[in-house]
Amino acid sequence: MRKTQNPVFSKINVGTTHYEDVDAASYKGVVIKTTILLAITIVIAALTAYALPVILVNNVTGFAVALFISGIVGFICAMVGRISARKAKYMGVIYAACQGLFLGALTGILDLYAKASGFEGIAPIAIFSTLLIFSVMLILYATGILRTGSFLRKLVMVMGIGALTMIPLVALIGVFVPTIYNNLPLMIGLEAFLLIYGAITLLFNFEEANIVVKQGLEKEYEWSVSLGLIISILYIYVEVLRIIALIIASSNRD
Repeated sequence: MRKTQNPVFSKINVGTTHYEDVDAASYKGVVIKTTILLAITIVIAALTAYALPVILVNNVTGFAVALFISGIVGFICAMVGRISARKAKYMGVIYAACQGLFLGALTGILDLYAKASGFEGIAPIAIFSTLLIFSVMLILYATGILRTGSFLRKLVMVMGIGALTMIPLVALIGVFVPTIYNNLPLMIGLEAFLLIYGAITLLFNFEEANIVVKQGLEKEYEWSVSLGLIISILYIYVEVLRIIALIIASSNRD
């Protein structure tokens, strides 16, 4: 047995034997399962965003608690689902539902803020931008223009460490120097860095799918791959939303 060199998904052990079986993982299966998880997220997000004005008027505290709990549950499900392929199906569905609640609230709140600032349609812009980034990275991977070789693995590792360092550092500085958050070029630059990091991790999602299918692993691994893709896609969506919000804030100051 050997282990994939993918640093993000190194948990997958694959052998050199291909399993010719109807239950083997396929690209079609990955696409279908990713679509299912994405659909769950979108439906719950849309319902949450639609009901948000009423929720904010009637029960802000309860909704905040629900968001907090869903965030914790979603994080746990993401971790468990990525570690255990057998549990990925159930963890993925729960994660998608929790993220739908969170993203619906985030999108709804930012949409209200944008409308108050004279901007319309931030959700469609964020969705289109996310799909565009996903498509570009898929093309770059499929054509071999970008490969998940040693350089890219090292780059992702460095960027990941950088992200884990900068986020708490900025938060800590913000406690003593609150005006740092008023430095919009700096904040937009930080969010752009995090967005690029998220886009690059998609390449490793694609590599994982390629490994799972070509090695003929069981179909349950399709759910694990799909969960990984959803995590990356939704992460990118959040970063796009944050950048849009910062741009709106910057225009309001001009």
